[in-house]
Amino acid sequence: MPIVIGIFFLLPLFLGAVLEYLCCRLPRRRFWRFLPPVIAVIFLVVAVAVRLQTWESETVSPLTQLMIFPGVTGVALLLGIYLGWRFWKYLWSPKIIDDLR
Repeated sequence: MPIVIGIFFLLPLFLGAVLEYLCCRLPRRRFWRFLPPVIAVIFLVVAVAVRLQTWESETVSPLTQLMIFPGVTGVALLLGIYLGWRFWKYLWSPKIIDDLR
C-alpha cells in the first residue's frame, strides 16, 4: 500500500511542485509559469479519454478505475503545482516591513 501511495500520490505531488517552482523561478517570462498547469490539464484530459475509449470490462465500474488513475494522480499533480507556486511566491515576493512600530 505505501508503494501505491508513493507512486500515485507523492511522486506526482513532488514532481508538480518542483516543476512549477522551477518554471516560476528560472525563466524571466511569465509564459513559462503557466506551462506546468496547462500540461497537467492536457495530460488529465488525454488520460481520461484514453481510459474511457479502451474500457472493455463490464464487471468493474469505470468510475472506480478513473478515480485511481488519473483521478488521484491528477489531483496530486495539480496540488503539487499549486504548492510549488505558493512556495515560489512565499520565497520571492517582496516583503512589507512596518517600521512605524
